[in-house]
Amino acid sequence: MAERMYQNLVGGLRDKGQETRDKGHPRPSTLDPQPMSVHLCEYPLPDDSLLDPTLNLRTATAQLVVKLGHKLREEKTLRVRLPLAELKFACSTAEQRAAVEHLGDVIKEELNIKQVTSADNLDDLVSYSFKPNLKTLGPRHGKLLGVIRKELPEMDATILAPLRSGESVTVELGGEQIELGPDDVMVSTEQASDWSCADEDGIQIAISTVTTPELEREGMARDFVRQVQQLRKDAVLQIQDRITVQFQSDASEIATAVTEWSDYIQNETLADSIEAGTAGADVKAVSIGNAKAQIWIARV
Repeated sequence: MAERMYQNLVGGLRDKGQETRDKGHPRPSTLDPQPMSVHLCEYPLPDDSLLDPTLNLRTATAQLVVKLGHKLREEKTLRVRLPLAELKFACSTAEQRAAVEHLGDVIKEELNIKQVTSADNLDDLVSYSFKPNLKTLGPRHGKLLGVIRKELPEMDATILAPLRSGESVTVELGGEQIELGPDDVMVSTEQASDWSCADEDGIQIAISTVTTPELEREGMARDFVRQVQQLRKDAVLQIQDRITVQFQSDASEIATAVTEWSDYIQNETLADSIEAGTAGADVKAVSIGNAKAQIWIARV
């Protein structure tokens, strides 16, 4: 593939250069001889002046937020096509906060979340407790175990926060400096009932796990679109082909969702109409949200 692209791009320049030389004209610098194969070219070197550190930080931060968001969705079995109301975030640096705010719309689209909200902290949604792992601390600090067992759970959680990211911390316990690694401390998380939280590299996020009938119907509409698009693919339709869509279901919420989001569904699937009907040919049994339906399409 690389060789074909190279020949397509460079072959024309080589031919043009030869034509120019045959006419007796000097060879322009842009038509200097090129190697006959991409595999004979010098490997290109990066131009560090083109790097944009701010853009790189913004992108990496947004990617981390999206990764954490998907992880929380999976843990709570919240499918991606189901919209959620809100994501809250708190950052340890101003640069991270600015990055999330700048790419908030991208994060909302990637995670299918209606609102991304900045907060100074998420203390009202999540708290952490720390307990010593006596199996690892005993052999090293046997005589201090009693003190460690008493004082460690009472320490400020912010001091011990690096342990959650796999880092070590040095703290004073019983009048002595003690280094604690991630294996030395057991971390427990307590979360608000309607939120799911995660943190990494100084970024905390929490997503609302409360769904409403409105959000459920929008999620069902997205599911409906996905199923129709698969039917289009199975029928080997061209991207510009118009269709009609019919469906049948005993679940009234599917009809409600299709009616409410009919314009969206038609625009996404290039459907001239969507109607409830009696199952016809090439019907497909599908899941729409938690309900079952049958869908079939016809080319206009």
